[in-house]
Amino acid sequence: MRLKTLSARLLLTSLLWSAFALIGTGVILASAFRESVQQRFDETLDVYLSILIGELADGGPISEMEPALGDPRFLLPLSGWYWSVFDLGSQELIIASESLAGDNLDMGGALRNLAPGELFQGNAKGPDGDPLRVVARRVALEEDDWLVVLVSGQTTAIEEDTARFVAQLAIFLGAFALILVAMTFVLWRFSLRPLRRLGDELVAVHEGKSKHVSTDYPAEIAAMVEALNALIDNNQVTLERARRHVGNLAHALKTPLSVMINDAAQEDTPLARSVREQTQIMQRQLRYYLERAQIAAKERLIGASTDVEVALDRLHRAMSRLGERRGIDVGLEVTDGLRFAGERQDFEEIVGNLVDNGLKWANSRIDIKVMPAKSTLLGRAGMLRVEIDDDGPGLTAEQRAQALSRGHRLDQSKPGSGLGLSIVSELVELYSGTMVLDRSPLGGLRVSITLPRG
Repeated sequence: MRLKTLSARLLLTSLLWSAFALIGTGVILASAFRESVQQRFDETLDVYLSILIGELADGGPISEMEPALGDPRFLLPLSGWYWSVFDLGSQELIIASESLAGDNLDMGGALRNLAPGELFQGNAKGPDGDPLRVVARRVALEEDDWLVVLVSGQTTAIEEDTARFVAQLAIFLGAFALILVAMTFVLWRFSLRPLRRLGDELVAVHEGKSKHVSTDYPAEIAAMVEALNALIDNNQVTLERARRHVGNLAHALKTPLSVMINDAAQEDTPLARSVREQTQIMQRQLRYYLERAQIAAKERLIGASTDVEVALDRLHRAMSRLGERRGIDVGLEVTDGLRFAGERQDFEEIVGNLVDNGLKWANSRIDIKVMPAKSTLLGRAGMLRVEIDDDGPGLTAEQRAQALSRGHRLDQSKPGSGLGLSIVSELVELYSGTMVLDRSPLGGLRVSITLPRG
């Protein structure tokens, strides 16, 4: 599963490495403690073995001796603590502790190849199946009479000590883990605070609440902040330059075209009619492409934001007056608090063109509705949806597809250049929105558009 946020990756990585370190530390400490306890246990058995060998070396028949190691556990039957002496050659038991109760320790062939004086340390099973730790040494108490002296002890104490240590270690490491998690969370929040603040400031710039990002940031991201501010400034400069060039082009072409139209109007010859017709087409095309250039320049603007309710209030009053003259009621319904992530004149042009188109075809009613959209294509800001319904004749599916073609007019009897819907479509597209024509519940045409929210 891919984590979508840097903070989640950082937090999860820190927690995983912390858990790995704590578990690894616990395993190493528990293992080291067990080895230490076992080493001390072996040293204790080695001491008993040395005492036993010393007593056996005092002289006299070994089978008649009764060594006393000073530990009553060697006297209690099946206590888990035993000692024994047996002949290496015949493997016959010579003497053993009372705790063995006449039994013997089965060491198999583990001691057969024991070198003289070598200390053996290993594990075995007692008469009752209990695990034992065994130490043994090969000695010669008489010339060429090799004996094996063995002392063993029950390893239950090792396991019990280790278990107690592991329990205490788990409590300590658990408490330390809680402290480490809390510290990791605090560090995570503190370390990523500049990035969260930067995100909030960029949202404010996008919504038009601020013109720049503040420069009070750590050195690691200060260069990025400066680059963002430079990009915002360059975007504004580019916008102004594009608007200026578009205005200059419009003025440069407007006068020559007007002169040609006026001159052609003086005559009624086929050539004059052709000139008037073609220059009017040129004017429409020029107006369309100039508007598109202005749209493209403004679409790149960062930080523009428009209050939808304020923008539509003025537009609704103007459209209502036009509707009254034609006997058409224009309704308006806007969700409170909506903002459009773009310039006001663009939003007014989009809705104004659509309402104006509806006024040409409606019989008695046009409804304008603006609400939040379910789509969140632009991240946290989301989208808004504008629906414009009329009760006119509506359009067939084929006509709805043709209506979006640039300059296409379905009815030449209606005034206009045929560029309205195509200009709206282009504006919506440049704002990364969508535009859909459908059948209206009022019986006519429904135009639904989605636009980015500010």
